[in-house]
Amino acid sequence: MRKTILLAAFAAAILLVTGNLSLFAQRGGRAQEIIEVRIASPLPQQSPWGRALDRIAAEWSRITDGQVRPRVLHGGTEGTEAKMHLSLASNTIQAAVFTSFGLNQIDPRVMTMSAPFLIRNEDELNVVMSEVQGDLEGRINSGDYFLVAWSKSGFVNIFSREPVFTPDDLKRLRLASNADASDLNTAFKTMGFQVVDTDAADLGPKLATGAITAVYQSPASIAAYQLHSYMRNMLTVNLAPFLGGVVINQVTWRRIGALDPRYQQQIINVTRQIAQGLDNDMQKTVNDAIIAMKRDGLVVNEPTPAQEQLWYAEMERATPVLLGATFDRDLYRKIDDVLARYRRGR
Repeated sequence: MRKTILLAAFAAAILLVTGNLSLFAQRGGRAQEIIEVRIASPLPQQSPWGRALDRIAAEWSRITDGQVRPRVLHGGTEGTEAKMHLSLASNTIQAAVFTSFGLNQIDPRVMTMSAPFLIRNEDELNVVMSEVQGDLEGRINSGDYFLVAWSKSGFVNIFSREPVFTPDDLKRLRLASNADASDLNTAFKTMGFQVVDTDAADLGPKLATGAITAVYQSPASIAAYQLHSYMRNMLTVNLAPFLGGVVINQVTWRRIGALDPRYQQQIINVTRQIAQGLDNDMQKTVNDAIIAMKRDGLVVNEPTPAQEQLWYAEMERATPVLLGATFDRDLYRKIDDVLARYRRGR
């Protein structure tokens, strides 16, 4: 009887060792590690960004053979971008989609890209990004975070109750601010605009009562939230590019690299490919949004060349005060130099 028990125990031990060896063999002599990645996004799931994020999550899982298991938290369920940043730092979430305002909390220089009326159109943005992207990524990636991919989602425009063609027109109105956009708000105040602190939750009520009479937003956002029912005018002069990025914390990024060094580059490649497709989709989304709002009564106001120059002159007058305090002096001057060369060559 005792011999039978010993044989059974020995057989069980053999099976346990064999099973463990099989498990270790799956990944070159180590047990398969599963990395859960919670990706927070302030944008709705049924938006171009939401659908792109779902594709990104599926690709990360496929590339890593299921060892990385992303879950997207759509629709701002993790809170504001400031809250997302705190959660990313504490590893409550492992990745997030940020706009320029959120990226600014990681590297304040990013907001310089959105200095009002500095970068005027998509072609200029592409030229500037080709010159400064590597430097910006180097700064971000050398710290606690890694920027996996950028997104260019069009431009921010001014929408208003009354027609706006010149800076003086806008100065007569009450311009809604964004709590996360302190740098832009400082720039607007320096240029003499009436800035009204406005959270997302009270934007609609303030528009309805007339407490605010102008906003700066992406046309796609204005259409999505039906804000053009209050703001019937859109200025065609682009205020600033609407940039975003997919960011992962370094703790998680290094864990992914430890699984297989190839995974990191593969994740970068596929995420940037999807983001590039999203950029193209967003341009169509913006164009379609403007067309739909025009059918619904939106008036698109195009200033004369002389009126358009007034906006650029207004920013130039404010620039000396803003550089070094609101916007990074060296990056601003580099962008300005790149744009000056580009505009001369056109």
